[in-house]
Amino acid sequence: MPSLESKFSRFFNGEPSQKYPCPSCEEGRLVPDKDSFIEVEPAFSSRAHGHEAWDPDWIERRFSYQCVCDNEDCAEVAFVSGRGGVDQAYDFEGGAEYYDFRSIQSFFPAPSIVPIPEAVPRDVADLLKKSFALYWVDVSAAANAMRASLEALMDQLKIPRTKKTKTGKIAALPLHARLEHWSDTHKEFAELCFALKEVGNLGSHGETVREKHYFGAIEIYSHVLNQLFENDAARMKELAEKIRSDIKGRSAL
Repeated sequence: MPSLESKFSRFFNGEPSQKYPCPSCEEGRLVPDKDSFIEVEPAFSSRAHGHEAWDPDWIERRFSYQCVCDNEDCAEVAFVSGRGGVDQAYDFEGGAEYYDFRSIQSFFPAPSIVPIPEAVPRDVADLLKKSFALYWVDVSAAANAMRASLEALMDQLKIPRTKKTKTGKIAALPLHARLEHWSDTHKEFAELCFALKEVGNLGSHGETVREKHYFGAIEIYSHVLNQLFENDAARMKELAEKIRSDIKGRSAL
C-alpha cells in the first residue's frame, strides 16, 4: 500500500498524473486534466540563458493545471499551481544527467490527506483541513495547524486550559501538560499524541518540518480521531464505564 508521502508528494516529472481524494464529495478522485496543463519560463529566466556561466539548473518555470472529480454527480474542479526547473541526477559511473522537475506550491480546494470522521467536532475538523491546504504551501505551517487542531480537540474533551499557581494566579497550561492530564483517562491516545505535539512544536517555532514526520503525525492523528469518533468498541467501552460509574454513585447514596 502506497505511503501518504508518496500519494501526496508535491514533486513530479513530466505531465501530472497523480489522482487525489475529492474533498467535496469524498467519493470521487480529482483527476488531472492534462489538456489544461500550462508551463511558462519567465523572462528573467529566459534572459539568463545568455550568461557566460549559464547552466540548465538556472532555469525557472511556472505551471498550472486543473483537476476534475471523476464522480459525475460532483465534478468538482480544483486548481493546482507551482514551480518547475531543471536538476541533475548522477548515474553509477558518476556521470551527470539533467532532468525536469515540478513542485506543487498551491492546491485549491485541497484534497483530504486522511479521511475525517463525520462526528469529529467542526473546529477540530476545520483546523485539520487547514493543515491539509497548508501542506502544499509550507509543511511547517501545516504542522502548526495540525497542532492547533489537537488543541481544539483538547477543548472538546474538556481538558483544562489553565491552572491556578501557588501564588493564586491563573496560568495557561501548555499542550504537553494538557496531554498529561488526558493521559489519566486515555493513556494510549495521549501517548500517541505526544508525537504530534513534537512535530507541531517545530512548525510553531519556525523550524523546518520534514514531510515524513508530518505524514507520520497525520497518520497517528487519524488513528486517534477514528478511535474517538468512529470506533464503536471504544465508544461502547466508554459508555459501559459511565454506566457502571453512575450505578456505583447511586449505590453510595
